Amino acid sequence: MTHYLIDIRLMGSVKHQISSLSNQLSKKFKLGDKQVIPHITLAGPFSTTNEDRLIKDFTRICADQKKIPKYEVGGFGFFDTTRVVFVTINPDENLKQFRSQLSRAISPYCSLRNYDLDSVNEFRFHATLAMKLDWLTFQRIRWYFRRQEPVIFRHHPIRATLLRNSRIVCEYDFIQERMLTPAQARSRATMMRDFDILKTWDEGYWE
Repeated sequence: MTHYLIDIRLMGSVKHQISSLSNQLSKKFKLGDKQVIPHITLAGPFSTTNEDRLIKDFTRICADQKKIPKYEVGGFGFFDTTRVVFVTINPDENLKQFRSQLSRAISPYCSLRNYDLDSVNEFRFHATLAMKLDWLTFQRIRWYFRRQEPVIFRHHPIRATLLRNSRIVCEYDFIQERMLTPAQARSRATMMRDFDILKTWDEGYWE
């Protein structure tokens, strides 16, 4: 079955910080395939039989955003039922509304999960570090984080990404206000242009 996911791809310093933390966990607790590539999920995984409509709705809602959504990276959190470890993400109101608009638009023809349909203020934004853990490893990691400093970083979600089976279908660049092809999304030149624009907005804010 084809699986889709809409997320925010972490970039820049926050990507390196969270990836480094994820790698530390993997080595210390021998997580293997339970480690994940950190990202911020907006909807999914889900399936649909209407990819063309999905792409059109995704493009429309991204392009309709009047302000660039923002978020702050915070401390650590845990989903006890599913034994997931994550970094907490504190979204601004624009990001909250953007995610909610996406889920409402695609819910009639996409197999969204219950949490995708959470209200604006109930949805829990997060960047997963490890998942599907056994009970003992989950408890050990919880204890380990009692002594860890939180990740503190303010960051723009530069891009929202639509993926099909973990491959980029398209990616909207909020900074350049345009939809990127998979090749453009992976391009270092495109990424550097984003950072150059952001530096002119707030010199010294980006690392």
